[in-house]
Amino acid sequence: MPIAGQRAVVNGERPPDPPVKPQGNVPVIVHLVWSDGAEEWRPARAIRWTSTHVMVGWGDEAAERGREHWTWLKAQDVMRSVRWLVPPQRG
Repeated sequence: MPIAGQRAVVNGERPPDPPVKPQGNVPVIVHLVWSDGAEEWRPARAIRWTSTHVMVGWGDEAAERGREHWTWLKAQDVMRSVRWLVPPQRG
């Protein structure tokens, strides 16, 4: 639950039968959809997963430095790398 004035992740989804123990600590990039409608890609780490979902943790901005947030996301919102970013134009 977010504290008053904070955004919440709305694309989180817990799998029906999640693993209980951590399975690793894999660096990933996650797609987050926020309660205010904003979307962003953010670095995170995956610690549990199924064939359809991944539990990820990420740090917050400077206001909450050192605090990690954890949520389950659909696997389609978690990536190890991306190739579709548009490169900057060169002069």
